[in-house]
Amino acid sequence: MTHNTFINKKLVFNKVYEQNWKALYVFAFNILRDKQSAEDIIQEIFIDFWLRMNETDIQNFTAYLFQAVRNQCAKKLKSKKLTAFELEIFEEALQLIEDEQTIEFSKEFLMEEVKQKACEILPKKCLDIFTLRFYDNMTIKEIAEQKSLSISTVENQINKALKLLKAGNNYYIKLLGILIVCS
Repeated sequence: MTHNTFINKKLVFNKVYEQNWKALYVFAFNILRDKQSAEDIIQEIFIDFWLRMNETDIQNFTAYLFQAVRNQCAKKLKSKKLTAFELEIFEEALQLIEDEQTIEFSKEFLMEEVKQKACEILPKKCLDIFTLRFYDNMTIKEIAEQKSLSISTVENQINKALKLLKAGNNYYIKLLGILIVCS
């Protein structure tokens, strides 16, 4: 690599880094809810980006980097203890945000939107359990103990809530997927 090529590569890299690192970090943090993991992923992504800059024909640096972060977050979450259903919802949620030009969403906004829809369509008992699980971040076991219900009853009510939200509009189940991984 010539000196001029190296200087150009460095200038492009620095510009792309400065324009994208913060949004990429926020994106990773909103998914993982772990500062260190988000930082690690962003660092790995930019190291990989530096190494691949001249090898690949990247048309849109921002889209490329968001896709890379998305993939690394998905790998990280697969190693996390998510149920198959939660993982499926997460993958659907990623599809929802994949085509967005700017991926800056507020967790509070998402939570409020899903909660409003849940209040509209869920029966009282189902809504109470749903709220404890996804808004108060209680485990299924904790909910069962607090409500004096069996674990299977709590699981059934959560599944019922998810099915009703999915039947009502797939958009809300995708938002819920984002919430699951952000909780």
